[in-house]
Amino acid sequence: MIIDAPRSWMLHHWEKPWTVNAERTWHYQKRASHVRAAREAFAWLAISEDIPRLDAVTISAVPLAKDRRGIQDVGACLPMVKAAVDGIVDAGIIPDDDPRYVRALTFYPTEVTSGRSGLRLIITEAPKGA
Repeated sequence: MIIDAPRSWMLHHWEKPWTVNAERTWHYQKRASHVRAAREAFAWLAISEDIPRLDAVTISAVPLAKDRRGIQDVGACLPMVKAAVDGIVDAGIIPDDDPRYVRALTFYPTEVTSGRSGLRLIITEAPKGA
């Protein structure tokens, strides 16, 4: 019996993810600028990885910190992840970000890297019929 493993892709954007707490203090124009930039970045990353159009996905978010001072609460990067998911929709990978197409959105603790902060998204094809 052959079991097809789900396909997955990793997208890395090397900008420190902004947090819910930071976003709450921003003027709406600053917020819109950050959202637009993240959406465009993740759309281009998805296109450059040749991710095909998918029926449904699960998405895992991993904030990346250049050192231990950049560690944030799990899920604090929600605003940037939301913008990134919108970028994946903009790239045509999935038609929308509602539950028919995004079956799960998982947040992992910050991973300390060697000198770069950013955000990693892991997009995994959801099994058909699940």
